[in-house]
Amino acid sequence: MTGGPGLDEQRLRHLELLQNVIARLGNNSFLIKGWCITLSGVLVAVADRSRAATIPVALALAVGFWLLDGYYLRQERLFRALYEKIISDRDAPPPPFTMDAERYGGTVSWSAVLLSRPMLFCYGVLAAANSLLLVFLG
Repeated sequence: MTGGPGLDEQRLRHLELLQNVIARLGNNSFLIKGWCITLSGVLVAVADRSRAATIPVALALAVGFWLLDGYYLRQERLFRALYEKIISDRDAPPPPFTMDAERYGGTVSWSAVLLSRPMLFCYGVLAAANSLLLVFLG
């Protein structure tokens, strides 16, 4: 843990709690990416000219998972900001054991999250591939 000198036991427990939340959010994001790639791959694999209607479903699935993963990534960034605030703001820290990341964590825009490099690489490429398949098979 990266607690500096002078952090009391209560703050350390709060930081551990936040670390656990951040780890769970990261795990959820990883699982969502895996499910999206798996389900899109299955839908594309069964698609041929006679069943090209599965491609729009795969595209909608990619967009839906993109938004869901964006939610988890945004929450993770908010909790990381709250974590940093607890460590750095020794004069007026947030209330003990607060989990209100929206209020104390700062601002994290949806567009910055959804258009971040990891999100674009995973979901943008997947959506583009599904769109190309839709054009060529549809």
